[in-house]
Amino acid sequence: MIGGGVVGTVLANLLSLREIEVTLIDSGAQRPRYPLIHSKLLRFKEDIELAKVSEGVYRELSSQLRIDLMHSIRSITIVPQECYRDEVSSIIGMWREAGVRVSIIDEASDYGLRKVGNDEVYIISDGGDHLVDIPALMRLSRNSKYIHYVDGEAHIKFNGRDINVVVNGDNYTGDYVILTTGAWNSIMVSELGIRVPLLQYKCQAVAVLGKAVNNIVYDYVLGIYARPLGSSIDSLLGRLGLSVIVGGDGNVRVEKPGSSKGVDEDVINDVISRLRLRFGLLIRVGSGFGYCEGTPDMRPLVGSLIEDKLYIIGGFNGYGAEVGPALALALVEYILGGSWPNYAKPYLIDRFSGGWPSTWDVDQEAHELCVGR
Repeated sequence: MIGGGVVGTVLANLLSLREIEVTLIDSGAQRPRYPLIHSKLLRFKEDIELAKVSEGVYRELSSQLRIDLMHSIRSITIVPQECYRDEVSSIIGMWREAGVRVSIIDEASDYGLRKVGNDEVYIISDGGDHLVDIPALMRLSRNSKYIHYVDGEAHIKFNGRDINVVVNGDNYTGDYVILTTGAWNSIMVSELGIRVPLLQYKCQAVAVLGKAVNNIVYDYVLGIYARPLGSSIDSLLGRLGLSVIVGGDGNVRVEKPGSSKGVDEDVINDVISRLRLRFGLLIRVGSGFGYCEGTPDMRPLVGSLIEDKLYIIGGFNGYGAEVGPALALALVEYILGGSWPNYAKPYLIDRFSGGWPSTWDVDQEAHELCVGR
């Protein structure tokens, strides 16, 4: 397996729990430092189903590995009244079917949020969001009996019959090779002359210090999201009535990994200005960027690139923690049982067998509402 991020780590553990030996090659180019959001507050029924399956995967790993991966957190979704009436009110029904407790409140000041406009609707959701301690799972995985880590940059070689993976001059072979390298997926397979429907882009976020915030905020009035950091720092700052808030706006710049040396200050400053409208006084304490990838239909993909030899999981468009574990489980079931579960079939890479455009819009992620309003 090449790629030790969210999906690679989950997939390696699912296989190891079934006593299957995994060689996990990890370059360390990009990995989460803090817990990630898992949310069922998505727009499409199929994506919500993936999120539900992913939640089950996290619970299986928590139970089997005796680790507390998931921490429930309340979320507040803010939308314009028009968007609520035309779009969100029907989506809420799917959230409730997924077990989310949803209510509408008149004011959000009790949650430390300022009103920006008179046409805002505030949606409180419980049971729909978690912070998942992926970094802890990564650390634990290095002690697994069945997961063998190799640190380094991988290159795939295929001679028409066998696949070899070369790392630091050493050759590795296996019954299967699985790519879970995120924005590096298309780079990896290009060495084999294979094209995939994946577009890479830069994604950015900022960390600010402000009054204590204990909820995730999805703000579709200002076009931002915000969340607590999700670390031990939270409890320490909480005693002072403060917290570190991580925020972003989904702003993307199409470019290949390695093209940038740092964040785009204009983007970061714009995010901070919008966060201040909602949260008040904030002090910037950090910022960062990474690389994501999306497909032409903005849904992830899974499947075979070289039959029975090379598989790929990717195209998560920044929401791999929400739905990635479900497709990891689907691939395990396919490798061991020979068939794809129904929930995975809409995401098979075969849907692009007729081709795809040379470029496409990657602005709207699977959980984003009210876009274009």
